[in-house]
Amino acid sequence: MASITRCDGVLFRRSMECSLSWLATNRDKINQLNVFPVPDGDTGTNMLLTLESAIEEMGDEDNSDLSQVAGKVAHGALMGARGNSGVILSQVLRGFSQGVGDNASVDCKQLAHAFEDATTVAYKGVTKPTEGTILTVARRVSEAAVVKARETDDIGDLMQAAVSAAQRAVDDTPSQLAVLREAGVVDAGGYGLMVILEGFLKTVKGQKIDTSPRAAEVPAETQPVKVGAHALETPEEGWGFCTEFLIEAPTKSFEELRGALEPMGNSAVIVGDDSLVRVHIHTLDPGTLIAHATTYGTLRKLKVEDMTRQHHEILSHDPPVPDNGAPQEAPEVTNGHNDVSTGQVGVVAVAVGEGFRRIFEELGAGVVEGGQTMNPSTEDLLAAVNASGQDEVIILPNNKNVIMTAQQVSGLSDKSVTVVPSRTVPQGISALLNLDPSADLKSNSKAMSSALDGVQTIEVTKAVRSTSVNGLKIKHGDMIALVNGKITRAGKDALEVMDGALTALKPDGFELCTIYVGVDVKDDEAEGVAGHLRELFPKLEVQVQRGEQEHYPFIVSLE
Repeated sequence: MASITRCDGVLFRRSMECSLSWLATNRDKINQLNVFPVPDGDTGTNMLLTLESAIEEMGDEDNSDLSQVAGKVAHGALMGARGNSGVILSQVLRGFSQGVGDNASVDCKQLAHAFEDATTVAYKGVTKPTEGTILTVARRVSEAAVVKARETDDIGDLMQAAVSAAQRAVDDTPSQLAVLREAGVVDAGGYGLMVILEGFLKTVKGQKIDTSPRAAEVPAETQPVKVGAHALETPEEGWGFCTEFLIEAPTKSFEELRGALEPMGNSAVIVGDDSLVRVHIHTLDPGTLIAHATTYGTLRKLKVEDMTRQHHEILSHDPPVPDNGAPQEAPEVTNGHNDVSTGQVGVVAVAVGEGFRRIFEELGAGVVEGGQTMNPSTEDLLAAVNASGQDEVIILPNNKNVIMTAQQVSGLSDKSVTVVPSRTVPQGISALLNLDPSADLKSNSKAMSSALDGVQTIEVTKAVRSTSVNGLKIKHGDMIALVNGKITRAGKDALEVMDGALTALKPDGFELCTIYVGVDVKDDEAEGVAGHLRELFPKLEVQVQRGEQEHYPFIVSLE
């Protein structure tokens, strides 16, 4: 293959598209490596979503002007940045665009200069840069590119040097960051950047994508029995909440705003300029942060994720088998039967599990996928509201961690939107059953909110670590019962802890008990549990529904 001496907009576009495919192929591996700054297992996904947004901004038509294409990529990455790694990646792309300047194409020396600017801007975006991360990998790549550019005019040779430098830098990250050594992994963000650069190299070399993800390059003999997030304990206070948003038309300068928000958490990455600011902060109190941020301008694309719950989710099962890199799709929005939505008010419900999806759709709600470990963003909920076909819409968050996100939709939509603050899926189902298709938004919101108090929810799941809660000594692997979100029972047997939780609620005072069984519970087992409860509580009508939820074999409602 002939050498390539200049990079224009078309080559850069092809490179970014190849990088996206290669990143998608390695996403799950990157997620498994994720332990810093928090082991929430989403670095690969966040980088993928960020790059998807960047590429979408380029549009469908080729443009040979590199300055224009790189500028669109930088803007798209900033608007769609997800997580710590995604925001830093957006700054790498922003710095690259600045380094390209107004050049329609660049040679080797100019490309190396763009890599230098990418590193500089990325470091400036992080309040307290940490070596042994994606920043270190970016720096060593730019250093190698500058050296190689003095020796060659072939962009393929330069990219080979850049990738080799990235590989060495990734291999070195455990020696620079103690948490990586403890977990027996390399840095996830640095690994992700290396994968993106490999996609660039494959394009220049004319190579095809191999859809078999590599293992992390950590010598097997140095790995502990547990690696990655599985090797780390959750701190007593938890990991906090990953809180992200854009501030449009801020009322303060960028530096003033950054100075005001930065002390309100840790792992702060606040980037942008006086017209648009992207904020990423880990905090134990996202409500206070968001309330304070609203005083500086209009918030968009708000996302709050419970990182403690994400870590517990990882610990609850073995690392997932890679899925050969199919890119993660945005949460799907579907509308089922329109018995409810053909009235004055549409309904959007958050739920996970095919059974729960089917139940909500049959009741006429549009469904956004999400649950305990995969909370939807404000943008996801906004898209569902806009797709509802109604001018008045009620959102059922069905999870306490989604309520705050849902409440942001009202200020972003042209529709009239109200949140009925359901904290569990059974509460959401009960609320939806109280919707009157002939009534208006205010009346329905009041009736549906009143229905929430009449539902008691028991969730049975497995403890992911040993702890002491509410006077209970819980061992790793114990079955636990949560009553309306609080742990009240623990033991070795799921049925035993469910019985105890039900008995404590005095079920004779209720009429209906519904058991929503998980994806791993067989039909005959479910009927056996229902029969057991009918014998135990003869005055209670017991029904079985397939929720098909993961990790919770039984979710029980009393009404």
